[in-house]
Amino acid sequence: MSRAITGEIQSDLLAQASPHALLGFLTIRHRNLVDPIRIVSDPMAYQVGGDLFLGCPFEFQLLTDEDQHPTTRLRVQNVDRRIGEAIRTVTDRATVMLEARSTAEFDLSVRPRVEIGASSVIYGFRHFELIEVTVTPLEVSGTLMLRDYSQEPWPGKRATQSRCPGLFR
Repeated sequence: MSRAITGEIQSDLLAQASPHALLGFLTIRHRNLVDPIRIVSDPMAYQVGGDLFLGCPFEFQLLTDEDQHPTTRLRVQNVDRRIGEAIRTVTDRATVMLEARSTAEFDLSVRPRVEIGASSVIYGFRHFELIEVTVTPLEVSGTLMLRDYSQEPWPGKRATQSRCPGLFR
């Protein structure tokens, strides 16, 4: 994911105080979900690239940068029970994308908030999987991680006598 950060946003990030906030835009996809879950870490809804992100406070941490695969924790307030119910219907891992954007690139005088031009992603990651999900009446929490293919069994299929009888004559 490219990071084209404008000079104005870069100076806001480096400033001691700024009138602009960084918001997280979270997208959760799964084949059992009719539509992806899209939420923003602000009480107000935002329109980004034609997609509507509903306002719902959530917390996330930066990805770990260690010898193991990158992981992070995610906590979403369960203010709208539809989020928790949708996550419970998911039987296997959902795919998650998170992008951090600045409020400086949005028109904050309208509802839902809309982009002024095209907003740039300051920090983000895609194709992470949601694991270890816990749903309570107050929050939905889980761990985000990349699939670690080095931990997958290889080969995925074995040449056994019942599967490949021609090999065992």
